[in-house]
Amino acid sequence: MTIASPSQPASEAPASARWPTVPALVLAAAITVAFLVHARAWVFLCDDAFISFRYAKNLAEHGALVFNVGVDPPERVEGYTNFLWVVVLATLDRLGWDPHSAAPVLTGLGALAGLVASVLVARGLRRRLGGVELGPRLHPIDLIPAVLLVSVPEHMVWAHGGLETSWAAALVLGSIAAWSADRLRLAAGLAAATALLRLDGLLPIAVFGLTWLAVVGAPVLAAERRAAWARVPGKRLVQAAVVFVVPLLVHLWWRRSYYGSWLPNTWAIKTYGTLLRDTYGQAYVEAWLEALPLLYVAPLALLLRPRHLVLVLPIASVVGYGWWVGGDFMAYGRFYVVATGLLAALVGWLLADAGRLLARRLRPSIAAIVPIALALVLAAGLGIRAHERWQADMAKPTGWLDGKWEGVAAMDRFARVGVAVGQWMHGNLPPDTLLSVGAAGAVPYGARLPVVDAFGLVDPQLVHLPKLRPHQGPGARPGHQVIAPASYIKARDPDLVCHVGYRGPTRPGERRAHPAFRSGYVWACIEPPAVVDPRAEGGMLDVGFYCCRRPRDRVVGPFGRRDP
Repeated sequence: MTIASPSQPASEAPASARWPTVPALVLAAAITVAFLVHARAWVFLCDDAFISFRYAKNLAEHGALVFNVGVDPPERVEGYTNFLWVVVLATLDRLGWDPHSAAPVLTGLGALAGLVASVLVARGLRRRLGGVELGPRLHPIDLIPAVLLVSVPEHMVWAHGGLETSWAAALVLGSIAAWSADRLRLAAGLAAATALLRLDGLLPIAVFGLTWLAVVGAPVLAAERRAAWARVPGKRLVQAAVVFVVPLLVHLWWRRSYYGSWLPNTWAIKTYGTLLRDTYGQAYVEAWLEALPLLYVAPLALLLRPRHLVLVLPIASVVGYGWWVGGDFMAYGRFYVVATGLLAALVGWLLADAGRLLARRLRPSIAAIVPIALALVLAAGLGIRAHERWQADMAKPTGWLDGKWEGVAAMDRFARVGVAVGQWMHGNLPPDTLLSVGAAGAVPYGARLPVVDAFGLVDPQLVHLPKLRPHQGPGARPGHQVIAPASYIKARDPDLVCHVGYRGPTRPGERRAHPAFRSGYVWACIEPPAVVDPRAEGGMLDVGFYCCRRPRDRVVGPFGRRDP
């Protein structure tokens, strides 16, 4: 590993030295190929993403950031937690790029940005806190975090899905990298963007910042570092504070004036996830820990020093937060993508430290190769395991992995069927048909019809019902614990009651009907055409029947009509 000489600081390095070394270029090319191959294996869209897609399309086409357009009285409810993502998708939709087509491209770019940011985090912290004078040239050892991340589904799955997950992680890592590079205004701007994309992304940034202040000011560090921190101009701190605070205050004021609330409706609904800490929350942490090679990198813990707390504590905060909110029902650690990226940066940092220690006993060239070789071996093992996990996922296009988690194949098929059903509804039902749904994503997006959300995410009234009892027993899933009482649904009087509906290969009998919607209701079954599904035999999936309950005396489009 080449270290810049004190007699030739990085800023004075010749132009030819500012390019990556040839080995680094080769490794970067290999990482890019691995990224494309690994990401392609996990192509999917999940139902939850279509909630944001519908908000974005309504904003682009109707100028209203609402879920239901044209209902009386108007419903303004913030059923999303990713304002910036919705606005970006709406902007692209105005330019002619549909959200469901644009989002997968953006998520892939976000995952790539996360790789770059993890490298910058590890490199910046090695320079600022590790006492290493790094030259401007990129070396293979700098790329270890990307080598690890490109090998694990906990990062690569979220290169798809249509959610803001990959960009939220990239912005968090980018803010930390900018902070470690002493670019405070950039760090503040990225932190503000993080808050507008996912507010909980501020947690690891805040923990990093507080730990940074403690570490930089600790007496165990060299006096010149403390002096360097003391020389930070107050003007830059004020500017950074303005860059961070002003966008958030403007958005907070807008939210209050537009939606009448200080926080999104989804926060109130998902608060009940805390009741699942000891079940889903604990299992979520265990699943993430099991998926990562912590056992194999455990010896690196011997190299941990106080300076490494700037990454250890943010990782712990993200993991703790995931447990506290009750985890998630989606597989592959969606809530822990930031923690995964920070862990890769930490492992890369520790391996580089190990290389420096080896250089005291071995030839420098050999000492520089050992950490990279270890990282490549670790990545190969992770890649083999990722392939096994992919095979298990693809073999489960319906149902749950390990009885708890919804895999990629299942999420993708659920969304494909939902879009097909919604498009059938859009083409065959009157535009004022009111639906009740349990999954407020793909079906409403395809249908473009007003809906009542039985889970309450996009419903303005459900969360305010007195004596609302969230589900927390067996079968309860995070984010889906609130289910509207039958009395509430009947009071809203939907034309098709789909949240207690049926999906299957044959028409259901009356015995399958929900008891509360049995008397006075009949089945209304849709049989949409086959949909494209690369994971289905022959590439086409027979959807079968999608059935809702319809009031017996009500004609809804083709349902309830009698031929003369």
